[in-house]
Formats: sequence, structure tokens, C-alpha cells
Amino acid sequence: MSGHVVPAPAGHSDDRRLERWILERLDSPAVVADEVVVMVSARIGALEPRHAVTQVDALHETQLGEAVQGAVDAGDPDSRAGRAHAVVDLLRRQAAVLACEELDHDAAGAPAPSGLRPHASKGARRPFHRHCDDNDTRSQSRARLELVRHLISLCIALSLAGCGGENEHDPSRTIVAAFYPLAWASEQIAEGSYDVVNLTPAGAEPHDVELSLRDVEVIGDAQLVVYAGGGFQPAVEDAVADRDGSSLDVLEGDRDPHVWLDPVRFASVARDLGTAIDRPAAARDLVAELSRLDEAYSRGLDDCARRTLVTTHAAFGHLATRYRLRQLSLTGSSPEAEPGPRELERLVEDVRASGATTVFAEPLVSDRLAATVAREAGVDVAVLDPLEGLSQDRLEAGEDYLTVMRESLASLRTALGCR
Repeated sequence: MSGHVVPAPAGHSDDRRLERWILERLDSPAVVADEVVVMVSARIGALEPRHAVTQVDALHETQLGEAVQGAVDAGDPDSRAGRAHAVVDLLRRQAAVLACEELDHDAAGAPAPSGLRPHASKGARRPFHRHCDDNDTRSQSRARLELVRHLISLCIALSLAGCGGENEHDPSRTIVAAFYPLAWASEQIAEGSYDVVNLTPAGAEPHDVELSLRDVEVIGDAQLVVYAGGGFQPAVEDAVADRDGSSLDVLEGDRDPHVWLDPVRFASVARDLGTAIDRPAAARDLVAELSRLDEAYSRGLDDCARRTLVTTHAAFGHLATRYRLRQLSLTGSSPEAEPGPRELERLVEDVRASGATTVFAEPLVSDRLAATVAREAGVDVAVLDPLEGLSQDRLEAGEDYLTVMRESLASLRTALGCR
């Protein structure tokens, strides 16, 4: 190449002199090229098309694609890519085999004209030979099995890590309690000799508790399960029905599950618990504490101006019966039931007729209904805890069954006008 000349506009004297030697008008790359490299050769036949001239594009044809290897826009790999998906990269190393081997036996084809790309529909397909023997199939199967083994090992390791430590219990020393008051009584009697698992999370409503697969497994393996039957927690009852170990239903056929709000009935549950885990002495200590609570309620509610107890849902039936009170419930047995407009009017009239001065709401459910009835009836709203569960904040503050029951007694005495 003796020189590099930039083409001038048509009619330029230099252009006309060059045309006589390189036949530019007949050279097909010059038609579509943005730039033309002029080569002076001794003979025309020595010019053979090799690689496409730089920045020469076939404008009238669709570009077929761009190879990933050697891509025009390729850059340095991100340094973070080497650290990503460490587990996947480890497994991929074991599974990276070819399903088949493709061998290209064809010789190199003739070079295409410089600057032009063949049409996809017209280009000849290069023949290749697909070789898939038994060794390839066996190698692929072995790789898949190895991958499955790694995945299973990983799942087992993660499961052990998630279930270890503080969440791991010895089934032979585990008591499963369905909700807070039963868990509290179990802890008082076990005194650290057993692990006590409460199925209802702190601050949750036990009526709607849903069990995980792990919960069902714990129920099945536990030494003892303490629960309330009669449809109070259907999921727990179903899991208990499938287990072979000992279970204690604290209701004994009673339809009202809230037996813990009656200290006398709850003392009976404590005795049964002590017998079930062979700790009668610890059970007697708890029974004595519950007897003192019963005496406090009997004295505190003996002389009251009013005897009607207006509550959000019918959780205080056992308590009312024990201490000669009348329970007026706004929603029945479900704390989340919503009365219709006509029923709401009837409830307001019932509250007015009862002479009650207070409607009791609950900590774990909305107080909207209690506030509405109280506003329409012209009475106050207060809180009375049915002790189905305590929030984590209250537990951390040191509250428990006994402290809440004493607070409830004080609230009742105020609302009923007791002396």
C-alpha cells in the first residue's frame, strides 16, 4: 500500500485520475462504505477479499447477531461477579457436562465478498456430526445425581441450623401448651424440669392460631400436650388426634373453654397437670396460690351495687357464675363477630336496661364495637383481659396470669360499684 487517500467529491481532478487505476466505480464495497481505503496494486487480480473493511456495513441487510466472545462492547468483568452465588457455582462445577458432542468436519468455506453479509435464508448451513454415545449419557446422569446429593445435603444443613440452639427441644422433656394460661400453669408446675412450648405467639389471638409443619411435629413428639377442646382451636385438636402420646383436655366436655378465669376450675387443671408429669408437690403450690386468688375475688365482689358484667365476647361466663354475676356479651363466643344494625340497637337497649355503667373491651381485639355501644348507651369503656394471651411487651414488663387477674378484679370492683 503506497498511500492513503480520502475520496474527493465527484468530478475532482485527483478522483478522475485514480478511477483509471483502481476501478472504484466497479468495486462493490465502495458503494456502501462510509470511508474508502484506496490501495494501489500492480494488478487487479492481487486484490482478494479478506476480512471486512473497518466500519463497512451492509445497510440494505439485517444484521444477524453479535457473538458474545469478542463482542464489540465487551468490557472487563465486574469484580463482584466472582463472589456471587457461591453455592450455585460450586454445584455447577460438578454438573457442567455436554449432553452431546458436536463435531464440525466441514472445511472452511470460500470467503464472502468484502463488506457484505449473506442472507440467513440464502446462506448454506455448515454440516456437523452429532455424537451422543452411552458414555455421554452416563456422565450426564452422574452429574445430575451429584447435584441432587449436594442439594439434599444443603437442605439438611439449613434445616439443622434453623432448628438448633434455643429452638431444639428434647421430646421426652417437652410440654406443649395450646395458649398462654395453659403454658403459664405448665411452667409453674414444671419448674424447669420440662421445656414448655406455647403454640400461640405472644400477643396473638388463640382462636385463629394456625400451625406450621414444625408445630405439628412438636405436638406429635411431645411428652404431654395441654389444650382446650370443643372447637376452641381446631388445628390443635386435629394435631392432637394424630399423636400417640399423652394429652390433657382442660375442658372435660365443657362448652366454654375459658376455665382459667375461674380460679377454682383452674386449680383443678393444675392438679391434673401435676399428675400428668409426676410433679404433685409443685401442683399443690400452684393450687394454694389459686385458692388465695379465689378468696380475693369472693371478698372483692361480694357487696356490689351492680351485678351485670358487659363484655365484648362471652369469655367471662365461668367467672360470672363463680361470683354470682351476670354476663352480657355483645358478640357471643367469637370476639371478632360483628352484629348487624338491628342487633346493635338491641344491644344498646340491653345495656341501658341492665343499669351497667361500663362496657369492657379486650386488649387483643378491636374496641370499636365496645366504644360504639358505650357511646350510644351513654356509659364508659374499660379494659378487662380474658387472658387468652399477653403481648411480648407485657411479658417483658413482668406481667403474668396472677398480676392480670388482680388487675381485672380491681376493674370489676370499679365498674360494678363494689364496697
